[in-house]
Amino acid sequence: MSEANDSAKRNAAAPADLLRVDNMRVSFSRGRREPVRAVRDVSFAIPPGKTLGLVGESGCGKTTLSRAVLGLIPCEGEIHLQGQRVDWRNSGPALRRKMQLIFQDPYASLNPRFTVEQTLNEPLWVHYQWEKAKRKERVRRIMDLTGLANAWRGKYPHEFSGGQRQRIAIARALILEPTFVIADEPVSSLDVSIQAQILNLLRDMKRELGLTMLFISHDLAVVRHVADEVAVMRGGEILETGPTPDVLVHPEHPYTRALLAAMPQTHGIMTG
Repeated sequence: MSEANDSAKRNAAAPADLLRVDNMRVSFSRGRREPVRAVRDVSFAIPPGKTLGLVGESGCGKTTLSRAVLGLIPCEGEIHLQGQRVDWRNSGPALRRKMQLIFQDPYASLNPRFTVEQTLNEPLWVHYQWEKAKRKERVRRIMDLTGLANAWRGKYPHEFSGGQRQRIAIARALILEPTFVIADEPVSSLDVSIQAQILNLLRDMKRELGLTMLFISHDLAVVRHVADEVAVMRGGEILETGPTPDVLVHPEHPYTRALLAAMPQTHGIMTG
């Protein structure tokens, strides 16, 4: 009876989480050898309007986990968005519009032959096929929101700095007005001063558009700046999770303490 009650409570609370992942597992085949278990029974939930910071060393499975959530690689387990189970094999474009990704390297993820306007117009054409005037107005609005000058509409990616390119990538991810966004190391390749600008932009977009976000990083100082909760990952497993101040000030797991001890004691983002 107790187990049934616990299950009923979990199901009743499920719609309160915008995204919930249960027992996700991702493995990669290696021929006759044992498969590589990149993600091992990972579960987490993100309430609406909140940001979960996923931290861990390179190779721990953070990006693999994000790709599995978005259906870009096969996985086991369950994914629920707004209380509904996600089945990427049978899903339509409406689900894809709700979940978007900001890539780590904007120069690699932006089409070098597309202008800013073409880059931002393409998702609208693919998903909505609106008339030109309506698409142009949506492009103008998202450029204003993300700090992109109107004079840049006809420029190409190679004409911008790294921070400007990342703003274009953010605008492209947000132009479909998704409810959930994954930001995969979005500032790791930028200078510290530019990192702060992009992090502030993401924080403003979260507030302006009501976004829910999974923010992936290996930098605890960056995560402290943007995340409401933190999940610490190692070897494909989540070792510790909780509110950001609790995890970063009073870590329980030895690995979290080791990450904090290795964090440079600098000013700027950490104190921002």
